[in-house]
Amino acid sequence: MRANLRSLTATHAGLGLYKGLNGCDPADKQKLLEAIAKTPIGAVYKTAFERWRDALKDPVFIEATTTTPLAIGLGNSSPIENGLAIHYTYGTPYLPGSAIKGLLRRAADKYSLNEEEKAVLFGEEPNKERNTQGSAAHLVYWDGWLHPESKNPFQKDVITVHHHEYYGKRGVVWPTDFDDPNPVAFLSVRPETKFCTAINSASQGSHDWVIRAAEMLEWGLANLGLGSKTNAGYGYFGDFKRIVPERPKTQVERIAGVEKQTQVVLSQVRDASSLSKIDDYLRELEGLESPLRKSSLEAIKDHLTTIKRWDLEKNRCQKIQALLEE
Repeated sequence: MRANLRSLTATHAGLGLYKGLNGCDPADKQKLLEAIAKTPIGAVYKTAFERWRDALKDPVFIEATTTTPLAIGLGNSSPIENGLAIHYTYGTPYLPGSAIKGLLRRAADKYSLNEEEKAVLFGEEPNKERNTQGSAAHLVYWDGWLHPESKNPFQKDVITVHHHEYYGKRGVVWPTDFDDPNPVAFLSVRPETKFCTAINSASQGSHDWVIRAAEMLEWGLANLGLGSKTNAGYGYFGDFKRIVPERPKTQVERIAGVEKQTQVVLSQVRDASSLSKIDDYLRELEGLESPLRKSSLEAIKDHLTTIKRWDLEKNRCQKIQALLEE
């Protein structure tokens, strides 16, 4: 063996999996997988994970823990025949956003969504008969990151092919009870490994859709499984935790909030001695968008008229009038 497996897998599992047998005897495959399974998660990863979470805008986070082994990305090419989805930079297992979206498509059939609802969640495919170009989804499905709490996510696993010649020769040789089983080692994610994924949207009024997609994703992870070999019990999750941001207020709700605050201020202005409270409050209203402050400015003007303090010769009133005309 000309390469040092220990040095190849000491800090990056992906480097070990995809480059570890270069210059090595293929018989060292077992040792390679054992070494990768012991690969620790780098200390810098926690910082990267927190930076990723902080960078997303108004996401719904779904934390989920594997209840069975996870084999996602087995079809990725590798020197040991079976791959695994491993983060290129940090060497950690991850859940590709494309796989999450695919799982949600399967879950959508169970939820009996109509075509319009599916178009919101997944986008609309081009249709030649209707001459439409298609559209992107309103929601974004981010890759699921390994949670830093899971420090030892990898394990060596085995697939046992009981009828090697039957599969290899595409049925030319019939399988029998006398065939020799052929155990094939591969890398998988161990049970009790926690991941964190995210869904968000830049579309206005999409908060409820994001929540709905999160519910569907949790159901899919628990009941349909993610990745390969789900029929054999791989890829199932549990122990879900959903972190939901506060629902953004609608414009009507924001206007109502400003109006409520305006009434509090006006209740304190009864004569000339308290007009400074309006001056202070006008500075706050100036920072708001015109539609949000218009009704409050009109209420202030009406109040000043009622207490006989509306006079366009005064700077205060000129300012109110100018803001109303914007």
